[in-house]
Amino acid sequence: MAAAITAAYAEIPAGYYQSLDGRQGNDLCKAIANLAAGHSVITYGDKSWKAFEKTDIRIIDGRSCWFDMYSNNIVWLPAHDALNIEHSVPNSWWGGNKGSKEAYNDLMHLNPSDQNANNKKSSNPIGEVEDPRLLDNGLTKIGTPKQGLGGGASTVFEPADEFKGDFARAYFYIFTSYAGIDWTKGDEKGVRYMLDIDDRLLPWAAEMLLRWNEADPVDHRELTRNEEIYKIQGNRNPFIDYPQLANYIWGEKNQSTFSLSGESPAEAINRPEAPFISDAWMTGVNSYLVRWWDNRALNLSYSDGTLMLSVDGRDFFEPSTIEIDGAASATESHTYKAYVTTSVDGKTLRSPITTITLTALAPDITDYTQARWEKVTGSLTDLDKGYYIILSSNTLHPMSIDGGTTSTKFMNEAGFARFDDDGLLTELQPQAALVKFEKQQDNKYSLQVCNTHGNPIGFWNCTEKNKMKLDQNTFTPATAALGENDEFIFTFTEHGSLQFNKSQPRFLNYSSNQTPIYLYRFKDLNGGSSGVTQVPDEQQWAVGIEGNDIIAPQGAEIYNLAGQKLNGRNLTPGIYIVKTPKRTLKIRL
Repeated sequence: MAAAITAAYAEIPAGYYQSLDGRQGNDLCKAIANLAAGHSVITYGDKSWKAFEKTDIRIIDGRSCWFDMYSNNIVWLPAHDALNIEHSVPNSWWGGNKGSKEAYNDLMHLNPSDQNANNKKSSNPIGEVEDPRLLDNGLTKIGTPKQGLGGGASTVFEPADEFKGDFARAYFYIFTSYAGIDWTKGDEKGVRYMLDIDDRLLPWAAEMLLRWNEADPVDHRELTRNEEIYKIQGNRNPFIDYPQLANYIWGEKNQSTFSLSGESPAEAINRPEAPFISDAWMTGVNSYLVRWWDNRALNLSYSDGTLMLSVDGRDFFEPSTIEIDGAASATESHTYKAYVTTSVDGKTLRSPITTITLTALAPDITDYTQARWEKVTGSLTDLDKGYYIILSSNTLHPMSIDGGTTSTKFMNEAGFARFDDDGLLTELQPQAALVKFEKQQDNKYSLQVCNTHGNPIGFWNCTEKNKMKLDQNTFTPATAALGENDEFIFTFTEHGSLQFNKSQPRFLNYSSNQTPIYLYRFKDLNGGSSGVTQVPDEQQWAVGIEGNDIIAPQGAEIYNLAGQKLNGRNLTPGIYIVKTPKRTLKIRL
């Protein structure tokens, strides 16, 4: 749908803003605060999610998912384990629920938020980012601020252009409705990046938020949300109903009197919708995956406006056609970003950005991203046969092949996955990890990580708790079992078990209780219609290290540097030689 001006969602209740008429300066701010005073307080937590079912839902492919302004991830209702209830204005600035119960629970600045983005946002101020060193997920940027746009903070949080006005109007609301809040009860240093000691917006913050308020006008969703919150809390955000009101407090009209007869309520100005591609796999909101090998056209659908395109991070341009050359190798990939611009009411509005990841797929290479996988339940049988997928039990996000390096001592999650009506996992993103197990001594197993073509990446190796790496030659053995609810329990003797951390989404060996994991077993490739249906069962020929023991695979031999053959148990620290039928390894204990 093209950008358009539409009527407000509902009539503002008669007389609701009468108390603002004819006021200016501090008197205007006090009148705004009085409108919010005494509103119904909805307890933070389960009641917030109940409210979000009215205020923060979007429909994708006919299904309801949460509206998340912090990431492009799709989280279907009713589950929300992958999300937090986020305060857009950090609640630590005033001491949270103890500092002001009303501000802490106020839906006007509460939103469903991706856990990872929320965690990295922390209590940093809002701003504009020069270097997104902490996060750039296609929607949210967190990192070093642009010069003059952080109030001295080393890190700021920047929302996407299509949400900048939403956040600005939430900040205006909090800083006026709770002008009497005692910031000294919380992280006073944090709030002082934006407010001076008299609790007035600092010039840099006022200029930026006013600019955002103007550049990202109120849309239908924001008006609808304001109306739904009014039904729940009994109060409204006046900066949504009258966005020009901010200019009377912080802008060019700050010496003028606000007049209801001189200002009109907001009408929704909707941005154009993001361009979409129908013959691709949707991996998130406005995110797609395309597998290709031969030449192909990229057919983007969009409403009226001008389509702009960027290829592999280069500048945006206006394309005539989008033709993709055939892939040179199976390792080739490209990232296309596209948006639409249109002019409405004198404003040039840009749609949300669509991201399309192209990944080459050679016809003769087996691809497991669209195989079928069934959940392992009841008991573990033939664990050392075939490929498996490890998923977090709360979000059902697969473990990826990203991580396990010297600098990243854990494994990331591989984002969105699809399931059919029978509960079979049917689609994986290319960065997902396939895993293979091999039975070792004492009924323990090694865990090998492979990519979605079945090519080995490394073995799970952990020598400390909360730390792991992928090693080409050595593994840490672990016991394998299923819990009462079919959770997969993979336990190392000294260094915890494989679990998922939902607050910092990642897979790691934890000693503390984190989120359990599930195991899915390879079933077939699209019912056996293409590719292989049997997974190769090959000896891994890796070496296990557990304490002072070297666990060699059957058929291998262990020697010390003097050439003496050993059984591998209770060895003294040093260097040992392991000879397998495939290779000879030098191992240090």
